[in-house]
Amino acid sequence: MKRFWEMNGRPAPIAKQRTLRPRAGAPLTSRAKLLWTLGNLCMLIGVVLLLYVGGIYSQAAFDRYAARGDTDLPAPAAVVPALDQEPAPFIAPILNSGSADAAEGQLVGSVPVANQAHTASITRVVIPSIAVDSKVVEVGWDVQQQNGQDVAVWQVAEYAVGQHRGSANPGEGSNIVLAGHVGGYGKVFKDLYYVKPGDQITLYSAGQEYLYTVQERLLVTEEGVSAEQHAANAQLIAPTDHEVVTLVTCWPPKGPDKFTQRVVVQAIPFNAASAQAAGISSWSIR
Repeated sequence: MKRFWEMNGRPAPIAKQRTLRPRAGAPLTSRAKLLWTLGNLCMLIGVVLLLYVGGIYSQAAFDRYAARGDTDLPAPAAVVPALDQEPAPFIAPILNSGSADAAEGQLVGSVPVANQAHTASITRVVIPSIAVDSKVVEVGWDVQQQNGQDVAVWQVAEYAVGQHRGSANPGEGSNIVLAGHVGGYGKVFKDLYYVKPGDQITLYSAGQEYLYTVQERLLVTEEGVSAEQHAANAQLIAPTDHEVVTLVTCWPPKGPDKFTQRVVVQAIPFNAASAQAAGISSWSIR
């Protein structure tokens, strides 16, 4: 047959090879069983990881929603110190942790002294210019050792804005200290850097609304500065003899200088002078 095709000048066709397949119902070999088991195990692990990651993101989305000021859901919980660890008077902490590679800069100061309780009353903060409408929760501190000394590391609420325990409430005539993350899931103060003098801030406290006008936005360096500069920075969140709202977050959120600076925004109560400067009738002030 091959000679016939060669005589006609054409190559002989290649015979098809038959593929041997195991008969239906034939027992699997040990290798096949191993591969089958590994395949099913990988699929099971994949499903578990998918459910786990999905659960994390679902919880984060729920917490972000719960932290919004316009919802009735309870704000995400924040750990606060026991009542016998109240700061008295409020001690202005240094604004950094002394570690540039930390997950995010911290507020560090002396361990507060036990005293009579001072309850934070702010429940919500609204900053229209940067689309912030967030619940406010009271935050405390964790005691850690740094350079052989016990220091208080102030907590920052994960999704909401945190009011420093012991700082003033609206109407008390002193410094109201509020801090929030620039990164992480919440990123509640991710745009605080862009607040400008003249912008308005509204605080909700004890069933009332308090309106404030931004006076200045500062950017202070925390890493690699002198002790004198640290002390000057700390005074920005120290008690004052007049009412002021101080908002703090870390900056910049990324890059080689990540979290080495702090954005500090300070606002004073909105009054008749503020209204005239903004071209608003003083009759609208409440």
